[in-house]
Amino acid sequence: MTFTLYWLTGKRETVEGNTVEQAMTNAGYSNGAVRALDFWSRGDNHDYTWNAKTHEWDMITEARQRLFGHL
Repeated sequence: MTFTLYWLTGKRETVEGNTVEQAMTNAGYSNGAVRALDFWSRGDNHDYTWNAKTHEWDMITEARQRLFGHL
């Protein structure tokens, strides 16, 4: 399975494994790396963009509409 990792630094990357834990281990990350991880998603996810001003991940409009309907 593919997982997308969204880091607190604004970096986005995909990793492979049967679980997200295994995927992170396969990518060379240890338990300590979890502290720097903001969140993760299943698949090669592009629903968020890094906001350099607020240092947060913002959901893109298309994803918001797909998940919550017309806003």
